[in-house]
Amino acid sequence: MMIKNRIATKIYARNVFHWLGRIILLIFIFLLGMLAFGLVREAITRHKYRAQYPPPGEMIAINDDKIHLNCVGSGSPTVVFESDLDQYGSLSWNYVQKDISKLTRACSYDRAGIMWSSPGPRPRNGEIIAAELRAVLEKAGEKGPYLMVGHAFGGAYIRIFAGQNPDDVCGMVLVESSHPEMLTRMAEYGVVPEIPDKKIRPLILLLSHLGIPNRDQAEVYGSPPEIADPLRAYLPKSSMAWFDEKVESHNTLAQAAQYESLGDLPLIVLAASGAPTSVDQGQQLQDIWLELQHELLSLSTDSEIRVYETGHYPQLQSPELVIEAIQDVLFLIK
Repeated sequence: MMIKNRIATKIYARNVFHWLGRIILLIFIFLLGMLAFGLVREAITRHKYRAQYPPPGEMIAINDDKIHLNCVGSGSPTVVFESDLDQYGSLSWNYVQKDISKLTRACSYDRAGIMWSSPGPRPRNGEIIAAELRAVLEKAGEKGPYLMVGHAFGGAYIRIFAGQNPDDVCGMVLVESSHPEMLTRMAEYGVVPEIPDKKIRPLILLLSHLGIPNRDQAEVYGSPPEIADPLRAYLPKSSMAWFDEKVESHNTLAQAAQYESLGDLPLIVLAASGAPTSVDQGQQLQDIWLELQHELLSLSTDSEIRVYETGHYPQLQSPELVIEAIQDVLFLIK
C-alpha cells in the first residue's frame, strides 16, 4: 500500500511540474509576445510621426550620422543656439530664433539623438558634442564669427566650443547656465545630482523603443502645437540621448572648467532669481545658484549679469528677455 502511495505521489508531482512548466512557458511566450507587440507598435508610431513632423531645417551628414540644423535669416555674426540637457533640442529656441533671424543669421540644431538627429558616437561628453557642432556648421557652410547662446547645460557646451574655437566666437549669452562646480556646490545643500548608472543603458534603450517615457508626460511649458506636438512625438527617442549625455555630465563640467577665460568678448549672463529645482530648498539654495551665476562673469572682462523672475526656460516663458540680451551683444559686436 505504501509503495502504491509513493508511486501515486511521484506521478502526481510529475504532473504538477509538467503543468507548471507549461504554464511558465505560456507566460514567457505571452510576455515575449507583448514585448514584440510593443516594439512593433513603437516602430510604427515613430514612422508615422517622422512623416507627420518632418524636420524644419536640413539634415547634415557627419560621418555616418545625420544632424538636424535649422538656419534662417542672413547677416553676420551668425547666432548659434545650444539647448539644455533635455529633449527640446532646436524647438526650445523657436520664439527667440524667429526674432533674431530678422537681424542676422540664426542657427539652431538638435544634438545627436535628439529630435530629428540620428544617434551619435559615445561617450556623449562636452568635447565630443562641441566638436560635432563645429563639424556640422562647417559642413553646412555656416561661417563665423559666431555669437553663441546656451541654455543651462548648453552653456557648458558652448563654453567648450568657444574654448576650442577662440578665433571664431565673438560673443556669448549664457541663459541659466550650468557652472563647472554646480553639482558639487549644490550637493552641499542637500541637492544630490541624479546621475544615472551607465550600466542600465540596455534597459533605458529597451524602454525607449517601447515608447517610454510616455509622450503625454512631456513638459511643454504651455507651448503652442508647433512646438508641443513634435516634442511629444519624439520624446521616447530623445530620452535615450538625454540619458547618454546625463551619464557624462560630470565629465562635461570638468571639461568646461578647463576654459577659464574667453578674453574680452561680450558676455551677458541671464539668471533666474530662484534655483532651477522643483524641490523647495529655501533661500539658501537660491543664493548659491545666483552666486554660481555671478561667478560666470569672470569668463570675460566685458560681462554683465541680468537677474529675472520667471522660470528656468526664459526662451519659452519670457523670450523677450533672451532676445534683448542677444540684441545687446550684437550691438556691442557691430
